[in-house]
Amino acid sequence: MIPSVLAVTGVALWSYGAGKLSAGGDFDFHPNPLGLKQSPYGQVIAMAVQGGIDSDWHGVESAGKDNICRSCGHNHGEEQDGGCTPAQISDPDSLIGRLEAAVTERTNSRPPTAGHKFYLRRQVEDRLRMAYDLDPSNYANYNAYQLFLTEPAVGTRPVLTDKVIQLARMTVDYCLKEDSDPRPALTAASATANTLQLMFQHQENFTLDQMRQQMEMLDYTLSKHRVLTARWQESGDMGRISEARRLEMEDRLSFTTKVQEAAAKTIERLAGTSSHISSQF
Repeated sequence: MIPSVLAVTGVALWSYGAGKLSAGGDFDFHPNPLGLKQSPYGQVIAMAVQGGIDSDWHGVESAGKDNICRSCGHNHGEEQDGGCTPAQISDPDSLIGRLEAAVTERTNSRPPTAGHKFYLRRQVEDRLRMAYDLDPSNYANYNAYQLFLTEPAVGTRPVLTDKVIQLARMTVDYCLKEDSDPRPALTAASATANTLQLMFQHQENFTLDQMRQQMEMLDYTLSKHRVLTARWQESGDMGRISEARRLEMEDRLSFTTKVQEAAAKTIERLAGTSSHISSQF
């Protein structure tokens, strides 16, 4: 009798403790083979992975092999909107171009089924998560993965606002540790702006004070980006990156600044509406 009571008691205590550990994430296992994640090597691999992800996504909606783009060697489907962007274009007659066309060509003449498209989107989403884990400060990888998490027509999993906000917070915390390179601060600004957008979409779940705190963080991240950019310009480090990367950084700064201005006006409008409602009571 006593051994049975002790056994039941032990199982009950184990279940209680396991529930607490599981709720706190202590059972979560995040492997980091060779320490690549969030390392300089991981940053290089994360950039290299972008090409494969772009190629996979390029073929998600392809309809057959009769619509190969002459600019990039990929299949755009039956409707082409003016071809590719310069970043997508590769020489289709070169060895690399021919190899890429051979690897990505879809030889099935039938259009892909809904299930196949879903499978391809899931593959892209999982690879984006891997790329993000390798380098959370990469602007393109973070925003592409965030799009998959927030856009039902693109992503393959349920949209969970709290998980998206948690991802943004993790991104901001990681990026703000960088005190030399100005680009992670720009990624942090984008993550903060994304959080603000979600707050505006779900106003019933957030207060104006929470929105203002995010607005302050957005101001801080953009300010840090500008300070670090000025240091790079003074030291000459800015000249060590390509012209394409510099233009890319400027475009992203311009876009995030416009989001900042729009967010400030939205908070001001919401505050005015809240004050008007309060005055009526």
